[in-house]
Amino acid sequence: MVQFSPSESVNQADQTNPATDEAVYPSNLAATYGLGLLFVAYVFSFIDRQILSLLVGPIREDFGISDFEFSLLQGAAFSLLYTVVGLPLGRLADRYSRRVIISGSVLFWSLMTCACGLSKNFTQLFIFRMGVGAGEAGLAPSAYSVITDSFKPAHLGYAMSFYKVAVSVGSGLALVIGGVVFELFNKHGAIETDFFGVIQPWQATMIAIGLPGFLVSLLLLTMQEPSRKGVTKDSEQEGEVGYPIKTVFAYLAARKRVYLTLFLGASMKAIAGYGNGAWYPEFLHRKYEMSKGDIGMIYGLIYLSAGSIGIMLGPWVANKLADRGYKDAYIRTIFIACIGALPFSVIAPLAGDATITLVLLWFATFFGSAYLGLMAASFQVITPNRMRGQTTAIYIFITNIIGMALGTSIIAIFTDFVFQDEGALHYSIATVSVIFYPLAIIFFWFCMPAYRDAIDESSQWQKGGAVLETAK
Repeated sequence: MVQFSPSESVNQADQTNPATDEAVYPSNLAATYGLGLLFVAYVFSFIDRQILSLLVGPIREDFGISDFEFSLLQGAAFSLLYTVVGLPLGRLADRYSRRVIISGSVLFWSLMTCACGLSKNFTQLFIFRMGVGAGEAGLAPSAYSVITDSFKPAHLGYAMSFYKVAVSVGSGLALVIGGVVFELFNKHGAIETDFFGVIQPWQATMIAIGLPGFLVSLLLLTMQEPSRKGVTKDSEQEGEVGYPIKTVFAYLAARKRVYLTLFLGASMKAIAGYGNGAWYPEFLHRKYEMSKGDIGMIYGLIYLSAGSIGIMLGPWVANKLADRGYKDAYIRTIFIACIGALPFSVIAPLAGDATITLVLLWFATFFGSAYLGLMAASFQVITPNRMRGQTTAIYIFITNIIGMALGTSIIAIFTDFVFQDEGALHYSIATVSVIFYPLAIIFFWFCMPAYRDAIDESSQWQKGGAVLETAK
């Protein structure tokens, strides 16, 4: 049974010895090398995840499915196992080698991406997309934990934001490389094979995108496993690393004001973000009759430039706010970024001119991406080490079951069932932005006071104060 003291902190095994922790951080070279490998892995995860957004037309034509059915492949199929499997994998990340978990995850999702390219019907592609989600579920809990234990607190925001730049780079490369690869295979036409039968250009594209992940999974085994900060050597040797899930839930429930508003705010933002990312390529094709290659190159470059700049600028702004005494600097910056993204996200799809739409989309992507690294770091610093993997998995569960599954489908729902017109995709995108960005802003506003309290609390157990008492 878990009993919380009035101060509701973590037990002795989570006390931090600053002097000891300072000595056991990896060298700058080892930490940077590990971060680089994690970055590459995350890039490939988003390439494998986002490539479908460029292949809407060919897959719909081959399988004879609607926008809504395709949205299930983009969102629900991926998120079903991604969210569920993430919980036990988060538990493993708190107890066992995070390096091995990450390597195995990359290997599995790369295999599943290749299998997607061999799908012959909607059901097979749905199942293999579930496999991609299951594999990718193992990356974030272990990666967040490794980064937090590899970099000193003053550098954590930048390290986490650099890692999250992979979202923009991976999404951008999925479009740029995917567009080029698809055009090459499309010019060649269908490929006849003895064993797999006819391979269509979109299928060959997915196979080609999945293959490099096998090499990445091997390289990840060369990464250094950092020691767990805030965990005593005795507790590690006794196998006590990682609280039971009921203890983690009890800890989060006792602080629901901060964790619930934080995760729900991220979920509302994710609905708009995932929805736009999933459907903008098809919108540009339908509305402005742009080719797949042009869409991949232009939209991909927007992701690469605006997204990357936004993600890296986020911690700079947060640090400036922190220097001015704002304890809620992470959340305050996210709040400001969401306000900035709202008008551009709503107006861009309604502009009626391709050039104006793309310019506005650049700014929408810039502001919309700024929260990524900050969000990842925000709950790491207020969560005890032995709960971080599982807390990350819970965060992923909530934000993706709401954001990814709903975000990709809700735009299709508006298109198919509200507007009942494939040509109204731009109205669907704008409607989702005008609904869910304000909701995100509201949740982050209510989160800020609770986050300041959580920062005060974490500063106590980081100095050695007890926070959570466990008793039989």
